[in-house]
This record gives sequence, C-alpha cells and structure tokens, in this order.
Amino acid sequence: MTQESWGKRIWKLIYPGLTYLVICFIIEVIAAVWIAFSTVAKYDVNSLNSEMNSIINSMLEQTISVALELQVLAAAITLPLLILYYRRDRKREEQAGQMHRFTWVPAWQYLLAVLLGMTACLAGNNLVAVSGLYQVSDTYAEISEMIYGGKLAVELVGLGIIVPVVEELIFRGLMYRRMREYLNISTATVICSLIFGFYHGNLVQGIYAFCLSLLMIYVYERFHTMLAPILFHVAANLLSVIVSETGILDGVYRSAGPFWLTTLAACLVLIGTVYLIERMVHSEEILPVEEIREEEEEKE
Repeated sequence: MTQESWGKRIWKLIYPGLTYLVICFIIEVIAAVWIAFSTVAKYDVNSLNSEMNSIINSMLEQTISVALELQVLAAAITLPLLILYYRRDRKREEQAGQMHRFTWVPAWQYLLAVLLGMTACLAGNNLVAVSGLYQVSDTYAEISEMIYGGKLAVELVGLGIIVPVVEELIFRGLMYRRMREYLNISTATVICSLIFGFYHGNLVQGIYAFCLSLLMIYVYERFHTMLAPILFHVAANLLSVIVSETGILDGVYRSAGPFWLTTLAACLVLIGTVYLIERMVHSEEILPVEEIREEEEEKE
C-alpha cells in the first residue's frame, strides 16, 4: 500500500473539525445578515446616519443573544456529516484488513464513565476556580455569559447532548483514531488533547478541556467504543449546565470549608472511579478465527 504524504495525513486530521467550523461560520453569517436587514428596516433613511452607532450596537446584541442557538444549529447540521466520515473510516479499515473488534462490556459499567465525567467536571471547575486563572483570561467571562445566557432547554439539549456528541466524533472518533495510525497512544493522546484545549479559545477552558480530553481518551481506550467518551462528555456538560443555571451548589461556594470538602470528595470519587474502571472494565480484542488457531498451535 502506498504511504500517505504528511500533507494528506494532516488534511485527514483537520477536515472533520474544519467542516464544523465552516458550517458554524456560514450559519453565523446568514444570521448576521438577516439581523442586519431586519434592524435597518425599522429605520427611515434620514435617521440611519444619526443613529448608526445605536443600530450597530443593537445588531451586535441580537447576534450575541442567539449565539448559543446558532452553535447548536450548526452542530446539528454537522452531526450527520461526521457520522458519515466515521462510518467511512470504519469501512476503509475493514477493507484494508485493519478493523479491530472488541468484546462489549456490560451495560452497567458505562455508569462508571458517567460518574467519571461528573466528578471530573466538578473537581476540574473547582480547582480551576481556586487557581486564579479566571483573572488572567479576558475572554472567559464573555464566553461563559454567551454560553449560559440562553434558554435552559437549549442549553440542556444543545450543550448537554448535541455539542458533546459532535465534539467527540471530531476529536476522539476521527482525529484521535486517525492519529493512532501514525503515532503511539501517548503522543496521540497529548496532541489530540492540546488541540481540544486550543479549540476552546481561552486559557481557563483550554486547561480544563485538555485535562478532560485525557480522561475521555482513557475511557475510550478502556471501553474501546465511542459510547464511553460520549457518555463522559454528556455527563460533564449536563452537570455544568445544571450547576450554572440552577445554582444548586451556590451554598457550597459561599465558604471555604464546604468548598474544599466538596472538591476533595470529587477528587477522591474520581480516583476511586478510575480504580474501578481499571479493575472491572475488560474489553478484549476479538481475533479472527485464523489468528486464534495460530495462537493455539503456538501454545501446543
């Protein structure tokens, strides 16, 4: 088989994410144009020049107010394309004789991936909060206000389910799996996690996303299925939305004692969950009949 050039390899790594970004851009441009025309139409020719600044500010406010909805819409449009890319990769691997099949772990063990996602979210956010990184990131507050400023239903369905599925297909299902064709697990894990961190666009979310990506790749390699990191990511995002919008942990954050107790408990549960995954989750590769016979003959 002809070896791929580095240019083609890099293109294979970036075009799934580029697809999402391009669709986001197109959706945002269409929305911005529509908002501009609808806003300008409310003014007559004589008042346009005198009220231009207020018109521009109004258009910006309207665009920002629907930013979350636009992102969710773009993610929903991108999702079928990513599924197509993912299936095409699996078909290519099968045709090349490189398909690896693994035994399915019991369904209840996926609850460990959910628990790991929730505790990683809680511990990660608390540790980032006390690190002071919020103070050195100018864009974090603006992005948080934009993300958590929408309707709760949109946040739960969009940020909690659709966006995590899209991001997992891009970064773990396509990018990481493709990196594994050229790199070892450790190198691919670090590079993929760094890219995932940079993708979030600010220091606070970047460090948080990098750490979570390490764990999501870990559960992927333990369960050997995309369902595990997707459940992890969905659980983390849903908990983040619920805590931010309902304020159920506001009492914990008002004093140092409960805050550190909650953080310590989350870290201990996280470590314990990793221990349970190591001990209990065993997804083994299913070898072809020919390879099984060869192994048995070698043992004899």
